[in-house]
Amino acid sequence: MSIYILTPELFIKQKAQQLVYIVNQLMEQAIPFSEVHIIIWDILEEWSRLDKDDTDTLSDFERVFWHLFYTIQFETEGDLANNKHLRLSINKCCQYLKNPKLTIPQGCVGVRP
Repeated sequence: MSIYILTPELFIKQKAQQLVYIVNQLMEQAIPFSEVHIIIWDILEEWSRLDKDDTDTLSDFERVFWHLFYTIQFETEGDLANNKHLRLSINKCCQYLKNPKLTIPQGCVGVRP
């Protein structure tokens, strides 16, 4: 019997796919803004249960993940709908999380909660 231990790196890789999907759905107005907040809190709850070393250096991938996570969490529905710069920044983060071989988007300052 093998025990599967979810590391912070694996968690981020798994949740990045989910976050990108949800953000894209939100930007296309395919899901309500309130639904995103539920998913955000679910991710935080799961993160809190992980055994992690908070002294780890964040990879670029994880930094972009947390940056996108916080951006979606703290912006308003109106900002997401009307701010072209914000929408572009969010789109670049999503593209990077889908393809980390791209150049890391500028200004991503995500940190672990």
